[in-house]
Amino acid sequence: MDRMGTLKTIPVTDELFPLLGKVYAQAWRGANSSFSTPAHLKKQTAEKKAERFKKQYKREKNLNFYLIDLDDEPIGMYSISRYPDGSGELRKLYLLPAYCGKGYGMEVLLQILWENRELEKLFLWVLGPNERAIRFYSKCGFVATGEKQEVDSSIDLFEYKMVLEGPLDVKAAVIRSLLRKSRKEHEAVLPSMLSQREPLSDEKAEEAVPFADKELEEKIADWLKTLCLSDGIPGEEDAPCAAAAGILRNYTEDIEINTGRSVIARVQKAPAGAPEVLLDAHIDEIGMMVKKVDENGFVHAVRNGGIDARLLAGQEVVIHGARRLSGVVVPPSDPEKLVDVNDVVIDTGYGKDELETLVSPGDMVTSRGVFLRLSDGKISCKALDDRSCMAAILTALELTHGETLPCGVTVLFSSQEEIGGHGAATSSFAVCPDQALVSDVSFAWTPDADRNECGLMDKGGMIGFAPILDKEMTARLKTLAAEKNIPSQYEVMSGSTGTNADNIFRSGKGVRTAMISLPQKYMHTPVEIVSIADILSVGRLMAEYLRHPVMEHGEEEKA
Repeated sequence: MDRMGTLKTIPVTDELFPLLGKVYAQAWRGANSSFSTPAHLKKQTAEKKAERFKKQYKREKNLNFYLIDLDDEPIGMYSISRYPDGSGELRKLYLLPAYCGKGYGMEVLLQILWENRELEKLFLWVLGPNERAIRFYSKCGFVATGEKQEVDSSIDLFEYKMVLEGPLDVKAAVIRSLLRKSRKEHEAVLPSMLSQREPLSDEKAEEAVPFADKELEEKIADWLKTLCLSDGIPGEEDAPCAAAAGILRNYTEDIEINTGRSVIARVQKAPAGAPEVLLDAHIDEIGMMVKKVDENGFVHAVRNGGIDARLLAGQEVVIHGARRLSGVVVPPSDPEKLVDVNDVVIDTGYGKDELETLVSPGDMVTSRGVFLRLSDGKISCKALDDRSCMAAILTALELTHGETLPCGVTVLFSSQEEIGGHGAATSSFAVCPDQALVSDVSFAWTPDADRNECGLMDKGGMIGFAPILDKEMTARLKTLAAEKNIPSQYEVMSGSTGTNADNIFRSGKGVRTAMISLPQKYMHTPVEIVSIADILSVGRLMAEYLRHPVMEHGEEEKA
């Protein structure tokens, strides 16, 4: 990292409150004016804030304010409270606009963590529309709890709670090590990456417009909450199967949950000579299975799916034994090592004797799910891989509900994708479709990723290109996206796709298959993020394909 100048924090005393109010008012406007109103902005005056902060300081003995100085010039402020229970609250942290995005906020946060290292945890409340702040704190290890509180009812403004569990000095050291190692590389490539933030589709995609349907957007959010909070790892998908079947009954009564725990819903029969189209998304989520209880009362588990070992240490989990048990993953004794995904140690607080009556080998272990609605139509939760694509298929059913389509439609919410796609292989063989549209999540761009390998959020579904994918179906998806102004982008894959498309393509005598992926951030973590706008785009494109499918034997459907 290039030298940043002399950065220091100054405790605020009586004579400094006018300056504190001035710095805060300017910084707050820079960070939050985009979603505020003129009336709300008028409240953020330097004088009013200085007076309010001074009163808080006199009234709350555990509250302290600080100015952030760079080479003796004030560039920001923060305030923090320390509580008797060993927790701390970062009340405010703001920088003047000219100093945002240059690493100063990170340096201040690391200093705060070090100076308060004896605290057991640090929490804060972040404004929902301030997506930049949410990304910043998430990158630093803060985790959303799902709690929210109203800030201003006149503009429907809420803030959300995020927590960083201790030990804070270890968290600070790890964050500093990681960021210092990568900062120069990120700064070198960031300008070129940002300049490429256009959709990976053809020029027609620039003309595409978002689809506005508030009622449907709320329905999608409700589907996601129901589906994502239904726990179901590979081989244990009963709960999400039941939840999905309940939603699918709005569109058909012909629903089957087969022996492999896949859901098959036959929505519409194919007219004579027309193709049977299968819509597939997988229903399982990553998780773990109990291996044993050791003599010290710790549960040992093995992974079930592609667990990210980097995020396991300290993660809150649920063991689905004789009853639901809360637990935490024990961090390795060596902070430089990752948790062994084939021997994950979980502490429930119970002793060995009692634990053995509650937990058995093979019991399911899942991340503790927190469903969080972020700003600008973003959703964060576990299991959005691939329940968000299930929601896209449900969107297609909703958009075509009551229509007589020129093809047959069967929905498959397939099991065990995370361990090899077994549900898609067996269930597609049973359905024997002519064509399949498969939807799975793919990587959305984040600053630490290769832009050329990622899609962009809010730019629509990613139409797939791969040797196994049917060229005529893919071309139809491209044409429909352009003609119907549906946002879309491209995803080019060599060889196989690494999704259910591979298994469905080779099922039976072979199935013509196309793919529409959904951009997702932080895949295989408890805080995956998707965009409702992208789910709508994927659902719309699927709906249009059902209205205008590629006909078998080269015949075009009659519009």
